[in-house]
Amino acid sequence: MPNDDEQIEELSSSPLSEEEQYFHERSYKELVESIPRIEDVAKFLVGATATTSGLFLAAIKLARGDKTVSELFWFVPFICWSLSIVALILVLLPRHYETGQAEPASWKDAFVQVRYWKYHWLMTGAVFFIAGILSALYPLTR
Repeated sequence: MPNDDEQIEELSSSPLSEEEQYFHERSYKELVESIPRIEDVAKFLVGATATTSGLFLAAIKLARGDKTVSELFWFVPFICWSLSIVALILVLLPRHYETGQAEPASWKDAFVQVRYWKYHWLMTGAVFFIAGILSALYPLTR
């Protein structure tokens, strides 16, 4: 039983306005629609990483000519870009959703977990991509 000192919050029973209804629907749809967007960014970064590594390889060939490359710092960008591609491919692989058959709350939890997992690997791939670009600057300036 509530005490006389406690405030009881009154909830409005009026229907949602058009604007409120729009944002209510978007809050549910955003969760599901965000996973394909994360995957699209991962696809773009895989292409950008492959292109960047190819351009860097061409720059090495032009800069070094017929000389062989034996120093480790020449390979660091390729290691970073390889790790980036591996992380980004993990984003693109399908995930298994652990849910209860008639439990909508578990469906939402599964989506949130998968989205978090894919976003984590997307950010990891992006960090390795940028690290590869930054590490590629060193050999070219020597």
